[in-house]
Amino acid sequence: MSGTDAEMFLNAQLSRNVTESGANRSTLSAWHDSKGRVLALLRALRNGNQWLLMVHGGDPDTIIRKLTVFILRADVALRDVSAEWHGAAVLGDVDAWFEHRGASLGSQPGDSTQKDHTFLIRATPKMAYLVSPIGVSSTIESELSMANHQEGDLAEIRSGLVELLPELAGRFSPQMLNLDQLGALAFDKGCYPGQEVIARIQNLGNVKRRLFRFSGPLSELPPVDSVIINTAGVEVGKIVRVARANTQRVEFLAVVSVDAIEGTLACISEPQTPLAKERLPSEEPTPPA
Repeated sequence: MSGTDAEMFLNAQLSRNVTESGANRSTLSAWHDSKGRVLALLRALRNGNQWLLMVHGGDPDTIIRKLTVFILRADVALRDVSAEWHGAAVLGDVDAWFEHRGASLGSQPGDSTQKDHTFLIRATPKMAYLVSPIGVSSTIESELSMANHQEGDLAEIRSGLVELLPELAGRFSPQMLNLDQLGALAFDKGCYPGQEVIARIQNLGNVKRRLFRFSGPLSELPPVDSVIINTAGVEVGKIVRVARANTQRVEFLAVVSVDAIEGTLACISEPQTPLAKERLPSEEPTPPA
């Protein structure tokens, strides 16, 4: 995104101000419809006098087309640069790898820095993102042992990050996807699409469905949007992201009724196989002071 009004435009549309994205921060935020439902999950990166928007799922062309409607007379230009930039995840001892390259990265999610035309972004203690021009990415990747896409999916699932595919857009409030717990919502900023509805949900504490992580010995990988049922066969949730952990076990994120979470749950495709609820980082006990 470029133009003299780009920063103002993003601040008016997203659930976090990109102004917070200084040289050492990247902003995870969401774009919503007027009903407070998430249309896109984005990470904003300042690149000189332009902005790179890293999309977590979704179709860039669709997002650009819908955002363009709101530009009106603003000096803003949107362009899909996915053929020019490359994104990857670094898993494992990311700090040692950064140190080897002479780069220093903060410890908090969203901390970022630039090194040799490459953005380095902290996602979790054991995962970081690299965003670089296509020509630079091949040099970086030559230094790394390549993982498969499944390992990256699992790392994001375990961190509670949804990949908002087109079929999921416009169906969930940000609280249902735990975006408030991921720091992707700011309740002290000015208006943005859906802000009034989102604030009302937060103020009333009326979040009836939340994102939870599950695992189970499923023989088949259930597709996104598969139904989660309770012991009575009643639908209580939907799968929103899934990956196979190994040949015996599947892990996934699902938006499930809070009232049902303590009961025995199963995927509708394999109703006789109970699921195990796994912890997300937000559910980890706080260590004693």
